[in-house]
Amino acid sequence: MKSIQKPIVIVGAGFAGMTFALNLKKLNPSIPIIVVDSETNFIFKPLMYEVLSKEIRSWEATPKFANIFSDVGITFLRNCLTKISFKENILEFSDDLKLSYQYLVICTGSIPNSFLIKGVDENCYFFNDFHDLEELNSFLQKSQETASHNKLFIVGGGPSGIELACKIKDIFVDKFEINVVEKSNEILNKNKIFNREQAEKALEKRKIKVLLNSTVKEVSETKITISSEVGITSLDKDLVIWTAGVKPNLSYLETDEITKKFGRILVNKNLQVESYKNCFAIGDISVIEGMEDLPITAQVAMQEGNHLANNLQLLIQGKDPSPFEFQDNGEMISLGIGEASISGLGVTLSGKLAFEARRLIYAAKLPDITESLKSASSWIFQKKSIFKKFLKKDNSD
Repeated sequence: MKSIQKPIVIVGAGFAGMTFALNLKKLNPSIPIIVVDSETNFIFKPLMYEVLSKEIRSWEATPKFANIFSDVGITFLRNCLTKISFKENILEFSDDLKLSYQYLVICTGSIPNSFLIKGVDENCYFFNDFHDLEELNSFLQKSQETASHNKLFIVGGGPSGIELACKIKDIFVDKFEINVVEKSNEILNKNKIFNREQAEKALEKRKIKVLLNSTVKEVSETKITISSEVGITSLDKDLVIWTAGVKPNLSYLETDEITKKFGRILVNKNLQVESYKNCFAIGDISVIEGMEDLPITAQVAMQEGNHLANNLQLLIQGKDPSPFEFQDNGEMISLGIGEASISGLGVTLSGKLAFEARRLIYAAKLPDITESLKSASSWIFQKKSIFKKFLKKDNSD
């Protein structure tokens, strides 16, 4: 077995980094692990929509890193990575801290991609982290004081845009006239057909307008300019929320240090950076050679984190790592307050029961700490009667 002289350092503690760190510690409790992140709290992004609608409290979706990691003997540092010296195995941070590593796992996640469209960064709200949520919620609450039918545009008809549109409509009812702007010819064009159909019904029921085959050309303080089949139109707007895409957060990388593909770090099927075999990249910032079509989702990130934990344990034992294989466990999407759609593993479910099932599944995936367990257990006891009724009905059929 190889000895560990320096720590394993993980930069970024989102779904990929969190899963990797906790699983590796379970496999090898004595191994020294340092996790570095620029934030103090984990953000369970799929539940941000429920925080916005106050269906859950903010602490339930944002447990503190210090609590998560200290409980299992992992060192956590709050810091911002500025440079990686791959040949020297050294990391440099914003406060001049330098860290040496034996193995490095990079998983710094993604940030909104404005595609260099004029006015997007200055005049749009985003929904990528908890700071975005608080800013958006503050604006929405202030809008309560103004006249009804404020013109709201959500750019991007993917899961984030659709979930936001339905939640905001349910929270504020007629306060906003909501338009979803989507560049392709259908919403959720990369998602399961069942979920897409349920989402289309949810939007129609809420009278949310969808502008298909439309792209944004500019966003000013008072207008949004959209190009579509009928030409270029400049429309009045009170609010624009940008959910049209993300890009990897790689500000600390030198241009030609390591190979990139589609702007992301290229790794082999063992999740290694090919030119530096003691370095790994997982989650939103990486693309696996030969598996370029994998979606950028929490599900993929968590599976990569779990697989890499097993691989690194093999490497420490002097054994060969194994190639990553993705298992599609389906997908879930929230469609307003108390409603959702689930499609996967041969099961389709929509409506209130789907929402309860989705919440239960996410509760089980929250980091294994006391606060989260309290949240999950209290919710389970509160809702178990619903599942009992469902099971009774199912058994009687």
